[in-house]
Amino acid sequence: MANILTQIPELSASRIFTPFGAGEFDRQNASRPMQEPQRAGWTDEKGQRLVAMSDRMRSAATMDDIRSETTQRAMEDEVSKNIMQDQNLMGPKVPKNEYDSALATVDMEARKDKAGNVMVYDLPSGDMGGSYEVAGINDKYHPAAAQMLKNLPAGERRDAAARYVVEYTKPFTSKLPEPYRPFFQDLAFNRGVGGATKFLQRAIGVKDDGALGPQTLKALEGLNPSEVMRNVSVEQMTYERKLAEQNPERKKFLNGLQNRVSNRYRLFGNAPTG
Repeated sequence: MANILTQIPELSASRIFTPFGAGEFDRQNASRPMQEPQRAGWTDEKGQRLVAMSDRMRSAATMDDIRSETTQRAMEDEVSKNIMQDQNLMGPKVPKNEYDSALATVDMEARKDKAGNVMVYDLPSGDMGGSYEVAGINDKYHPAAAQMLKNLPAGERRDAAARYVVEYTKPFTSKLPEPYRPFFQDLAFNRGVGGATKFLQRAIGVKDDGALGPQTLKALEGLNPSEVMRNVSVEQMTYERKLAEQNPERKKFLNGLQNRVSNRYRLFGNAPTG
């Protein structure tokens, strides 16, 4: 499998990651049924703590044209109530390693046949991800990998797709502290490295230039990883909702996106704090 993966141009040393905003809906989950996680109760105290933390973490951030301060808190409150879970109800602990995490990503992204094997899925019109995908790996942004997976026996696709997710995101995730890596491996694969970085930067109050550099990494020091990932999830859904406001055609994707964000946090947001 290693020999196959090294032949994929997307994994070469000279590859360029898909830029933030390009093909944002290339792997939409709105068309695939997903069970929404159980929602925990929301109390005023928890809401106040979240707002307080958001305020502190954004004190140095500049508001861009995506939102205004007047509407931001209301949107965050609504989004938070919908997607965030109580610490005791978040679900499975973080998988043991990057490969296990990638398998979880594949299982969230993939359509499977009756035998449980990953299928090649023809994308619907308006998906913007090309003509087909395999576990979220489409022929527009990952052409060689998609072709490789398509040609594999169905029973081998899950493993190969997971290994591709690991290798494709490793140059980004390897820069992050360990507790963040499973969460951002999934986010970077699902929404691009630039997008994942911008959501992180907005959540912790640094300039959202999309580059994971020393300033961003320094700002992570001393923060609670689970709280950071919670706020990153809020930032993503705030962004997705704003896009849907600007373009009503995107509204049909919101339920699938919300489920995707919720499931990511449930699986990968229960990070150790010490």
